[in-house]
Amino acid sequence: MAVRSARWYTRPWHYLLLAAWTAKWFQVMAPHGGASWHLFVQAAQLLTGGHPAGLAKAGGLRLFASYPKFQFGPVTLVMTAILRLLGPNGGIVVTQVLMACCGLLILAVAERAAAAARPDLDPEQLRWTVLGAGTVFVPVWSILAVSFMHLDDVLALLLAVLAVRALVSGRVALTGVLLALSAGAKPWAFGFLALLLAFAGRDRVLRGFAWAAGVTVLLWAPFVIADPGSVAAAKFEIPNAVNSGLRALGVNSAGTPPWDRPAQILIGFGLAAIAVRRGRWPAVLLICTSVRIALDPNTYPYYTAGLVTGALVWDLLGSRRAVPAWTLAAGSMFWAWTAMRDDHLLAGQSRVAFAVVAAGYTIIAPAAVARLKPAAAAQVSGRPTIAHPPHG
Repeated sequence: MAVRSARWYTRPWHYLLLAAWTAKWFQVMAPHGGASWHLFVQAAQLLTGGHPAGLAKAGGLRLFASYPKFQFGPVTLVMTAILRLLGPNGGIVVTQVLMACCGLLILAVAERAAAAARPDLDPEQLRWTVLGAGTVFVPVWSILAVSFMHLDDVLALLLAVLAVRALVSGRVALTGVLLALSAGAKPWAFGFLALLLAFAGRDRVLRGFAWAAGVTVLLWAPFVIADPGSVAAAKFEIPNAVNSGLRALGVNSAGTPPWDRPAQILIGFGLAAIAVRRGRWPAVLLICTSVRIALDPNTYPYYTAGLVTGALVWDLLGSRRAVPAWTLAAGSMFWAWTAMRDDHLLAGQSRVAFAVVAAGYTIIAPAAVARLKPAAAAQVSGRPTIAHPPHG
């Protein structure tokens, strides 16, 4: 065993390959990337008292009331205010590099969470699973991080995966804080709060929600107090694309229906809560991001990064198989939707179908899931006891 542990393939060699794969996709996408970064820079300038050309309304803490088109939260604003100072052109290159690296960090954190929650997994097999999943994950993540540069989604997903790691470690307060920060980066991530239901014991669940609620109030209250109209940003309409899931469901309004944003969060949270109730808490991210894909009025390619992130967490912590089947399926949907660009109805139907299948499968089908159960040791150390059903 000592000889085996000294061999090169027992080390995290797969991250060298994944880093090279990330660099390759960065090289492909960076020259024409940064499509949306100017919007984040404009918002950060408005927050700090600046007035970019064409934006004459009040900024500062009245930012969201004046410009509801900025569909991200305070966490993203603060991070943008910092990142835009890290180089010319609003720090675009440095930010692209950092956001690309966030994809590698997500892979590493998810792997660590799986190793901690499922110690029965063979480490070598786990490395191969992460490598296989990462091969699909990296190109899709690069579309989000390098091509579109949507910092809000990057932060929301990274913080959610960090919350999964905190959950596995039994750190109630940290999990609540991280989930609140995730939603504070991008409000659709409020559905991820269902992860808190996975803690054993009502007191621990309530404590987690209390921390999440407290941080959420601290993040948003200054803007709402400065201008109560800030809450109107949630009603901002974007075009309802002809190939959206909403169109496939018969919603043919030109823009976002007023009920759509709350429905995304509530349906995602509700289905995720059912999954948690059935011991499938690793499915929370996959379910919530799938519901977003199905119910969002637009169909931007970077949305798929949420799917592959949720699928990655499920494949590593919830699936019985070594093959990262759901990550492969989620990644393939990007190419499928690209191929369906001329068949709008089929594209919309496939978005809805993926969400239905993802939620149904992870809730109902057998899974090798680490259940968080109370035990004397957990009460003393604050860490959960993990019970592993047999693999099949």
